Amino acid sequence: MYRSARRAARKALRLVTRRWTQPLLDEIELLRARIDNLQLVRNPAERDGDFTCLVPGTLAERRLYQSRFNMAWLDELRISPKIIFDIGAYDGGDSIRFKYRFPDARVVAFEADPVRYRVVAENVAPFKIDCINAAVCDRDAPVPWYQSHGARSAAEAAGSQGSMYRHSPAYAQRYGFVTQSASPTSVEGVRIDTFCSRAGIAEIDVAHIDVEGAEHEVVAGFGGVLPKLIYAEVMPFDAWIGARQPRELHRLLSSLGYFLAAELISDRLYVRADLVGLLC
Repeated sequence: MYRSARRAARKALRLVTRRWTQPLLDEIELLRARIDNLQLVRNPAERDGDFTCLVPGTLAERRLYQSRFNMAWLDELRISPKIIFDIGAYDGGDSIRFKYRFPDARVVAFEADPVRYRVVAENVAPFKIDCINAAVCDRDAPVPWYQSHGARSAAEAAGSQGSMYRHSPAYAQRYGFVTQSASPTSVEGVRIDTFCSRAGIAEIDVAHIDVEGAEHEVVAGFGGVLPKLIYAEVMPFDAWIGARQPRELHRLLSSLGYFLAAELISDRLYVRADLVGLLC
């Protein structure tokens, strides 16, 4: 089914050079939607929420947050990851989940918010996970940062919805319990290709991205270092002022040779083209 949809799309695209009409454009959009709505992975997403982990070498437990990323997807793709990037780590929960499942992998947790970074660093240190205080984006320069509050607990100094962008009115209406600073601070920005060059990393197996509207900037900063698997939170509504829309992220990833493997309402799983055959 997937291959037949791709063949139909290629046929339609060839016709573009002969006759550029609105009906043809509509047909292309329909075919694109058919392809995008196909779920290539068999396993469903996990349920997001809290989980409990044991701190190595102690009897202490920590209650952390996990996304809907399903480790079984890596088994489906026959990926035994050596390099995993958790971009927008919040409390380090997903970084720790990856390290539990793949103890020999190098896991790097990126967190832009300076307050949340201290939380992440403390949580992941016992697991020998690298922690970087930087906003992963499309430039190696300081970027504006709007801190959020009240996301999960009134006791938290900074919530999970901090962003390079202001919340939109639609966001404020939907998540009225979240407040955002009126004026931005400045945090250090870094491109993934720059970081990899400095860190001696040639290839990334998994990029787990939760960056509150800056997904397009993260991908634009990959340069030539294209992860095998990309999992990204993508809000299904206009949530941030001035941020790129999900359709623009999809076009960028498509141009880089990625296929949408699963549409999960507010999350997406993309697979690099050379691995798609393993899912068919």
